[in-house]
Amino acid sequence: MGGPAVPPPRDGHRRLQPTPPSLRRSRFVNPFRDEAIVLGSAKSSEANRVVFLLTRDHGRLAAAANGVRKTKSRIGARLEPMCHVDVMIKPGRSLPTLDEVKLVTVQHKLHSDLQRLTQGIAMLEVVNKMTPEHEPVPHIFEMLRRALATLEEQRSPLMLAGFYWKLLALEGSAPQLDACVSCGGVDDLVGFDILEGGVQCANCRMGAALAPGTIDIVRMILGGQLREALALEESTAVHQASELAMNAMEAHLERRIRSLGVFDRHL
Repeated sequence: MGGPAVPPPRDGHRRLQPTPPSLRRSRFVNPFRDEAIVLGSAKSSEANRVVFLLTRDHGRLAAAANGVRKTKSRIGARLEPMCHVDVMIKPGRSLPTLDEVKLVTVQHKLHSDLQRLTQGIAMLEVVNKMTPEHEPVPHIFEMLRRALATLEEQRSPLMLAGFYWKLLALEGSAPQLDACVSCGGVDDLVGFDILEGGVQCANCRMGAALAPGTIDIVRMILGGQLREALALEESTAVHQASELAMNAMEAHLERRIRSLGVFDRHL
């Protein structure tokens, strides 16, 4: 199915790239405890890793996890992506250091089911790109925590789309769904313009029309019926609502989302 291309990233958004750990200076002067979700990690030595966290009260940050790559380490498994943990963090010379890590929520299905795993990783990548370092974003933390908890409980082809649409709305970028973004008409809304951020009527749309029910699914997600949307079975409309969410998020970020490469995308 034809459709508008997602714009390439612009140089002005290079600031979203994380600063290399070696160039950072720790901004924390006192130890603190916080709740966190693990966004990812990177090897820093044979025994150590740098762990990237979204914390409830201190925002997104990187912390040194010393010794976690040793075979006898007890906390390595608690620092896998998507883990919901309670951490004690101490100041360090260049990076703060993880001193304690305790699991808050056990997530067996998230890490053992491929569909859940790929959807969860795609959530983490967007949150990592969208959130600033060291600035608390408790609303995004809570949205991510709830999304991962729901993902642990059930499988749904709309899980990722639900998260993306809700996150875009939270950031003030909800799509226009009740009138054509090109002419303002309210009849025959059968298309969607990613760049303009909303539906199009039959006269204004570019490319093929969306399947019946696609826009209704997006309305459900953003209109307080997310639970009902997540219960829908796979269909052309479900697939297109999901694809629109992925394209809309990439347009919002003005860059490709690497983890979406595993998804079947046709729009």
